[in-house]
Amino acid sequence: MSKALIIIGCLVLLYAIAAFSVDFLPVDALQSSSNDTYLKVVPTTENPFDWTQFRFPALAVGTILVAIGVFVGGKN
Repeated sequence: MSKALIIIGCLVLLYAIAAFSVDFLPVDALQSSSNDTYLKVVPTTENPFDWTQFRFPALAVGTILVAIGVFVGGKN
């Protein structure tokens, strides 16, 4: 059970880290110019559900799940 919590927590943390890192990706990495334009993820009106709004909760839940998995699991 504790290994499953750790694995699920790591997957949720991976999602949260990926969602945070999307804001720092350049739009066009192949063209080298002095003024780099960076991609900013913003919600659109076409899709009312936005996955990027769950970055902070995913980070918190992933950290809590990993912590529970580590401390409850003990020395197996």
